[in-house]
Formats: sequence, structure tokens, C-alpha cells
Amino acid sequence: MPHRAPVDSRILKVQVERAAQAISGAAAASPLWVVFFAFICSEAMGILGRVPVATAAALVIVIIATSALTKLVLRAFYRSAEGADPTAAARWRPRLLAIGILFSAAWGLAPWLLWDDVNNTNHVFIELMCLAIVARFLVNRANHLPFFLGSFLPMAGMLFVRCAIDFQPSDLVLAALVPLYAVQVFFDCRHISVRWDQESLMRFSHEDMSRELEEARDEALIKRAEAETANASKTAFVANMSHELRTPLNAILGFSEIIARECLGPVGSPRYKEYAGDIHNSGSHLLSLINDLLDVAKIEAGHMEIEPHMIETARTLESALKFLAVKARERSQTLSITVDPAAGILYADERALKQMLINLVSNSVKFSPVAATIEVAARRNAAGEFQLSVADNGPGIPKEKIDRMFKPFSRADNRYDSENSGTGLGLALVRGLAELHGGRAWIESEESKGTCVFVVLPMSAVEERPMLRA
Repeated sequence: MPHRAPVDSRILKVQVERAAQAISGAAAASPLWVVFFAFICSEAMGILGRVPVATAAALVIVIIATSALTKLVLRAFYRSAEGADPTAAARWRPRLLAIGILFSAAWGLAPWLLWDDVNNTNHVFIELMCLAIVARFLVNRANHLPFFLGSFLPMAGMLFVRCAIDFQPSDLVLAALVPLYAVQVFFDCRHISVRWDQESLMRFSHEDMSRELEEARDEALIKRAEAETANASKTAFVANMSHELRTPLNAILGFSEIIARECLGPVGSPRYKEYAGDIHNSGSHLLSLINDLLDVAKIEAGHMEIEPHMIETARTLESALKFLAVKARERSQTLSITVDPAAGILYADERALKQMLINLVSNSVKFSPVAATIEVAARRNAAGEFQLSVADNGPGIPKEKIDRMFKPFSRADNRYDSENSGTGLGLALVRGLAELHGGRAWIESEESKGTCVFVVLPMSAVEERPMLRA
């Protein structure tokens, strides 16, 4: 099938540049070769012919003049290429092709000017010399078939005519070799040209892909930096809003409690007292949500600080569960707590430990059905670490959702209802507080069979400090 020119303009640029390099090499070497060939075929040497010195010198002059003209053209080409003109390759292709044809025609004069009519050895040498030049063209200019043909056909045609016009048997054999050799090198050059184009296209495709990947990577890094900056700004803003949010809420809670208890006298209608209680309950719930949100923001911003000290595990956990035990009884749920004596003393932040337990147990109370069982256990695990677990027999969590449960605002069920509402901050806060202690947290759950959340904290500090009693 015919070879079609590649569409990519970069291929044309590569072809023209390679042709210029090949022509430049030929222009540099040709004067030396033509002097050598002319000398050994002239009567001055007389080895491979006895051509008059003037005739041999004429070929030398033609080749040297052609080489000089070629160098001038190439100098103009390289100046144009340095200007980075995108149309330079298209303009210079026919010009370089014309130079190649001219150079080939100049060498095509060799069979005419160095031909010794009575010396058959001279004829064989000239043919081998021309075919060797063709072989060099095949090596240097095969990347583009038109350049090769422009460099080959003029010289091959002039050689064929020179061998054929004498009608000598040996010369006719030499003439017949020219078209046979031409057909062979044509197909070889065509194959090499296609391979060159394919390899160039592949290289450019890889370069394009690499450049696109680099651009995508740079864009992703920019977007990531912007997202991290925005997230840091958001977290810093929320963390800094702690005082501004809590102060008015505390005022609402305080004044609503005064009204509900009628500390300053009767409020009149009993409904006012009921409404004051509703304000107080709603404000308490809102303050709890804000506290969780601010704590999570502080942990993300790296502003949360803990104050660990020696605490009695059983007393701390029982104190945290007093409020939740009332809610569990309202739902007829059984709430039990077991503390292994080996885990009776813990070096940790007491407020943080209570907050972790309250968040875990409140989730179990909220999402477990009526009359469910909730078990809280504290013990030392096999590695000697403090392990707190909260297990229930609630609906469980789908396996595909377990990994994201510790992310802020993530919930197993995204539907909102008044009974099981929540922000999805509780488990994120638990993991954050555990990691501040150098610990970890994870979930084990199975749908329809319940959930168990584990919190592990290091106990090495307990062994390094004397036991303190409250």
C-alpha cells in the first residue's frame, strides 16, 4: 500500500531536519571523495582508467561548487529553524529536495567524466562507486522517501544511460544491475521510512502523554494546595469561633433556666414555664453539637490539647454514664459496665475519656432498638494497652460503610429523622481524642447483629509513675 505522509507537522519537521543533516554530511565529505575518485581514474594515476586530468578536474570543480552552494543553502535553513517559525519545515522541504536532486545530478556526472572507453575495470569501479553512494543515501535519507528518491534517481538514471549506450555485453550487464538495485533499495527505503514515521509518532505520542500527565499533576497539586488552604482556613475559623458561639448560648441557657425555675417570681401562664424549658433543652442540645463541632475543628487544626493525669477508670466511666443511664432506661435498654482490675488506673485526660465514652454510648442508645443491651468494658489487651469497648445488639453497620464512619459528618444512614438525628461528629471526635493520646479506634460490626466500637490507649505511662489516689 502506498506510504501516506503523516499528518503530524512535527514529523515533517523531523524529516526535514534529518534531510538537512544528511545533506550537510554529504557536502562536507564529497570534495575529499571526488578528489580521490578523480585521481585514481585519471591519467595522472592510471590505475582504474586514463581519463584526461582536465576532464577529471571538471568533475572535482562541479562537486566542490555544488557542496559550497549546499552549505550556503543549509546555513540559511538553520537560521530559519532557529527562528522557531512553525511553517519553516513546510517551506524548506521542496528547497532541500531540490538541493538533493542537484547534488545527485552532480555525482551523476561521474560516469560520464571519469569513464574510460577501453577499460572495463574502470566501468565496474564507477558502477560500484555510484552504488556505494546510493547505499549511503539509503542509510542517511531513508527516513523520508521523497528525499531518498530525489538523491538517488538522477545519479542512477545517468549511470544507467552511460552503461547502456555503448552496447557492450559487460556494460549492458552493469546497466541491468542499476534498475534491479533501484527496485530493491526503493522497497527497503519505503519500509525504513514507514518505520521512522511510526517511531517518531510513538515518541511524540509519549511526549504528549507525558506533558498532559505533568499538566494534570501540576493542576492537581494546585487544586490540592487550594483545598488544603481553604480547609485550614475553615478549620481555623471554626476553632476561633468557640468563644463567640458559646457565650450567647450560655446566656440563653442561663436565662431560660431562671425563667423555668421562676427564680425571680411567678411567670404567669404555665405555658411560659413550659416554653422556657423547651428553650433550655434546645439550647443544651445546640451547645452539645457546637462543642463537638469545635472540638473536631480544633483536632483537625492541631489546636486541641489534652492534660493527662492518673485517673481511676471505674469511677470516671461510671460518672460519665450517669446521664446516659437515664436515657437508656427511658428506652428500656440495659446498660452495663465492667472494668477489669488490671485497667483500674489509667494515665489519660479525664474529660477526653468521658467524652469518648459519652459519644460511643449515646450512639448505641440512640440507634439500638427498645430493650436492647449495651455493654461497656474496660480491660488490658494482650499487648498491655488499655482497651475500652462499647457493644450493642442494634442494627449494625454495612461493611462498605464502616471505613468512613470515623470521618466527620458521616453516618451509616443518611436519612434524617427526629428520633435518630445526629451530625456524624461523634466517632470522628472519638478517633481524634484517641490519637491525641497516641491510641487508636476502630469498629467491628455486622448488619442485624450489632456493633462494637473499640478504643485503645497506651498504658506505658502508668507503669512509669506512682499510682495516685483521689
